[in-house]
Amino acid sequence: MRIGLYISPAHTVPPDERNILAPWVLTAQLSDGLVRHGHSVTLFGARGSKTKAQLIHGGVDATVKRRTEYADSDLYRAYVIAQELALMREVIAAAKDGTLDIVHIHQPVERLYPALLAMPANIPVVVTFHDPITPERFPALEKIVGLGNIHFVSLSKSQQQHVPFPFAGVVPNGVDTDMFRPDGGVPKAGRPLLITGRIVPQKGFVDAVEAAKAAGMRLLIVGQEYTSKKAAREYFEHEIKPAIDGKHVIWESIVKQEHLVGHYQQAAALLFPIHWEEPFGLVMIEAMAAGTPVIAYNHGSVPEIVKDGKTGFIVDPSDGVAGLTRAIGELSKINRSACREYVERHFSLDVMVKGYECVYASLLPRKR
Repeated sequence: MRIGLYISPAHTVPPDERNILAPWVLTAQLSDGLVRHGHSVTLFGARGSKTKAQLIHGGVDATVKRRTEYADSDLYRAYVIAQELALMREVIAAAKDGTLDIVHIHQPVERLYPALLAMPANIPVVVTFHDPITPERFPALEKIVGLGNIHFVSLSKSQQQHVPFPFAGVVPNGVDTDMFRPDGGVPKAGRPLLITGRIVPQKGFVDAVEAAKAAGMRLLIVGQEYTSKKAAREYFEHEIKPAIDGKHVIWESIVKQEHLVGHYQQAAALLFPIHWEEPFGLVMIEAMAAGTPVIAYNHGSVPEIVKDGKTGFIVDPSDGVAGLTRAIGELSKINRSACREYVERHFSLDVMVKGYECVYASLLPRKR
């Protein structure tokens, strides 16, 4: 197949910033994986992207590099949208030239509607949603679906709930199992608990702090402080920062996949006490790939990712901190090797690539 992958040029593929930007990481892994599977792949991404595929950047640089030049956030947003549309025009040109069989878009599709009007009707377009599909998005998505050749893919079944549009499939994210390899040399005694991600209320950091304290265990927080939003800033300053003492609760702000590997390997468990319907939760499969069980509230995609009692524990949100604490006390029942094996079977990069190959094949006309 001749596949075109598009992602917003907000960042390079993969991103070179200090924090995790999952869609750009996953797009890099998907493009390289499709090349390994023998497909002709063109990546439409920001200049400076690194890929085994052919890269077309159209002279567009990562827009984040110019963020500080715009004091007005609306002007910066307009600049970003203009660059996204400019890059999408490169996709349209390739599709019209007959060099692509299928196009795969990785956010943000609503802003691309003006360009998608020019997409040849015979070219199937796959759209993967990396964010929640909220009702506020429905009017714009309805127009996009109305084009006739646009096909949605979700990361989990839960992401599709209450969404009034058809989906071409569910393709869970994959993880580089070569990177997140378990370390058998880590002693069992003294392992800390771990929570990682954006430090915002819906991620449940307060619950993790309280559960670790109740269980008498250390907690390592590896997360980004969000200073640009008032609610997140106040949450960190008033709810999380006072608990950080460098001894019982430790905080590290660098969140990169390669940096997290060692933390996963050393952790007794990853706590994932989310308070929202998270569409996937990449950190869960990263942790399990490193042999670390997951303790999570039953929200969003959690029951599709964690095998309760085998790769961790799923806690009823109504049980709150008490439920998390009980699960922590049951961690000795989890075989860390089973966590790793489960990810290899269900959430490896190869599984993800094969999932998208099936979606692509289902949308292309069958050759006689």
